[in-house]
Amino acid sequence: MFFPRREKSKCELRMQDLDFTLKDQRFTTFQQAIVPLSSSIVEAMTTAYGCELLNRPQLTDNFASTDQFYAFVGAHGKSAQVDTHTATLGIQRYASSRFHADHPAHRVFINVHLSTLFSEDWDRFLAKSLIISPSQIVLEIAEREGLDAYREHDVVTKMDAMRALGFQIAVDDLGMGYSGLYTLATVHPHFVKIDRKLVRFIEQDSYRQHMMHALIAYWHKEKVQVIVEGIERQEEVDFFLTTGAAYAQGYYYHRPQSVEPLLVP
Repeated sequence: MFFPRREKSKCELRMQDLDFTLKDQRFTTFQQAIVPLSSSIVEAMTTAYGCELLNRPQLTDNFASTDQFYAFVGAHGKSAQVDTHTATLGIQRYASSRFHADHPAHRVFINVHLSTLFSEDWDRFLAKSLIISPSQIVLEIAEREGLDAYREHDVVTKMDAMRALGFQIAVDDLGMGYSGLYTLATVHPHFVKIDRKLVRFIEQDSYRQHMMHALIAYWHKEKVQVIVEGIERQEEVDFFLTTGAAYAQGYYYHRPQSVEPLLVP
């Protein structure tokens, strides 16, 4: 008796696409400069502190956007696998690029979920010989993930272990998550990255201005470096210069550029 082949569900097709994307390394790696906050673009770029590595998947019929791809990854328990895969791939590509050859001492910021740091995938990642020293790598932990699934003691112990290996810690997307200042108090990061939604047109919002002045003053006392994300306009630069924020990232200074291998003649 003939039975017609069952069509794959949308979820199955997306999982298949995800598997192929990882297997065939169908990602484009970009780097975006992190620079000293300055009204001079030239001055900022010539004294750049480092860069964030951004890995964008090849889009398909099943994944129409990067956000849709990573939302599926998170919803189906694949964050640790994808985080470690893209971190390894991004670091390998960056280490062989012209940008790294020209700026060998720059810090490299990579995105990881807090849950990834507690995974076997991360243990395997650490067991490899990293091309770039951990002392040059900053782990960006998304604040929106929250700490509810973990005991405070476990998070503190994990952060201490990462610091002992040489990594620095950044809390990313500050202002977009669930746990807010509790995350900072638990993680004790070297950097905080202010989300672009708090930055956009801030010169028109006195409430956000007062909030940023107060928070950045506090972080200065705690010796936490502030990186302002998503700066696109002179007015935003002018405001944050009054706060004493150390670093900036955004289209005003530098648009993401694909990481290309260094061609040796």
